[in-house]
Amino acid sequence: MASLKVIKKRITSVKSTQKITRAMKLVSAAKLKRATERAQQSRPYEDELSNMVTSILADTRWSSGLAEKRELKRVALLVFSSDRGLCGSLNANLFKAVSKRVSELSSEGVAVEIVALGKKASDFYRKRGVAGFATHTDLIRKGSAEKMANIAREMRTLFREQRFDAVEVFYSRFISAIAQKPTQVQVLPFQAAGTGQPKQCLFEPGKTELLDSLVPMLLDFQLYRLLLESIASEHAARMAAMESATKNSKEMIERLTLLRNRARQALITKELMEIIGGAEAISA
Repeated sequence: MASLKVIKKRITSVKSTQKITRAMKLVSAAKLKRATERAQQSRPYEDELSNMVTSILADTRWSSGLAEKRELKRVALLVFSSDRGLCGSLNANLFKAVSKRVSELSSEGVAVEIVALGKKASDFYRKRGVAGFATHTDLIRKGSAEKMANIAREMRTLFREQRFDAVEVFYSRFISAIAQKPTQVQVLPFQAAGTGQPKQCLFEPGKTELLDSLVPMLLDFQLYRLLLESIASEHAARMAAMESATKNSKEMIERLTLLRNRARQALITKELMEIIGGAEAISA
C-alpha cells in the first residue's frame, strides 16, 4: 500500500484535475448552445438556395461547369477536425471514416490529397506520411463565412483547371449533445439536392447568369454550414468527455479516500502496537 503522504498528494492532484474538467464542461456547454443555434439556423437558408438551383437544373437545357462529371483520377478530401484535443473519440472516428475512403479510392487507382481543416487532421496525416495539399487551422476559433468562401473558391478553381476531378468533405455531423456522426459529402462536381419539389419560378436576368452566381454561392455557404456543424459537434463531444472525466475523477477520489483511511488506520494500529509493546517491555 502506498504511504499516507503519497495518497494525500494524489487526492490533491485529482481534485485539481476535477476542477479543470468541470470548468471545461461548463464552458463547452455554454458554447454548445450558441453553436447549435447557428448550425440549425443555417439549414433553412441552404435548403432554399438548393431548391432554387434544383429548379434551374431540372431543365436539362441548363448546366453548370461545376457540375461536370468526369473520370476520377485525383480527388481532394477536405477533413474538418478540431484544433484541440480533449473531445473524446470525435477526431478518431472521423479519421477512421476518411481512411476507409482513402483505401477505396487508392484501390481504384485514384490519387488522393488531403486538405486538413484543423490542426488535429494536419498532425494526424503528417505523422502518417499521407499526401497533404493544404492545411487551414484556427477555423473553429476564428472561422468565418469569408474564410470558408476563400477555401471554397480555391477548390472551385482547382476543379475547373482539372487539378481535381472531385472534392469531398468529411465532417462530424451534429445530431445531439451526445451523438455526432462522421459524414461524407461530395461538393464537387456539384449535385443539386433540394429538399422538396423544384419550384416553378420566373428567373431574372436569366438561368445561365443565375447558375454562374448561385452555384458558387451555394458551395460557399455549404462549406460554411459544415464548419458550423463541426463546431457544434466539437463542443458537444468535449462537454461529454469532460463530464465523463469529472465523474471518473470523483470515483477516483472516493477510492483514494478509502485507501487514505485504511493507511491512516494501519498507521494508528502500528503506533498502538508499539506503545503496547513498549509498556509490556517496561513492566516485564
